Amino acid sequence: MKDTSVHFGWHLPAHEQHLQKWMANPKNVGDRMNGRQGYQLKKQRKALSYVKQFRTAVDVGGHVGYHAFNMAHAFARVHAFEPVALHRKCFEANTAGLTNITLHAVALGKAPGSVSMNTEVGSSGNTTVGGKGDIPMITLDSLHLTDVDYMKLDAEGYEENILRGAEETLKKCRPVLMCEQKRSMASDHFGLAHMGAITYLKSLGYVVAGEISGDFIMVWQ
Repeated sequence: MKDTSVHFGWHLPAHEQHLQKWMANPKNVGDRMNGRQGYQLKKQRKALSYVKQFRTAVDVGGHVGYHAFNMAHAFARVHAFEPVALHRKCFEANTAGLTNITLHAVALGKAPGSVSMNTEVGSSGNTTVGGKGDIPMITLDSLHLTDVDYMKLDAEGYEENILRGAEETLKKCRPVLMCEQKRSMASDHFGLAHMGAITYLKSLGYVVAGEISGDFIMVWQ
């Protein structure tokens, strides 16, 4: 039995239902970016409208590559992070031929270590960091990236921890961020404060430029 399937041109985990339904919704059919029907394109377009240079983009929570695909058409380089092997398989199929993407098979956090990942059957985007496991976790700062102009962050409540491990990169590069911060995710899963990621970014010098359905667009003040 195949572990992936193709819907609207995208390779997805075979158990995925949420994205299939979203893309099949008549109000979403035909909304295309870079020649392909996309996902959450309104958010992507809005966030990218604040970016002034298009050198390096970072995709945290790369999933199956629908954000990185569009980043690769706009930026010189893309670093994507996806710790789940099945998601990476889909990601690589969806971004085949795009040579400016580097896909990292690790999780990001505030300190190095190793973790497990918990994936919701039927909605693979709802994948959360679990307890100790065999998946490497690193900090973004450990990569010493330069010229980062944009970062998309969707980690199902783990965003604050990831940002704390990226503090030097944020201070140095001051990228535009699109950061998910949905009510109760951080507190329910990780004991973190609700809106903790946004509060932390504000403490560094960021302000909220916009918000769409729980995703906050943050720019350096």
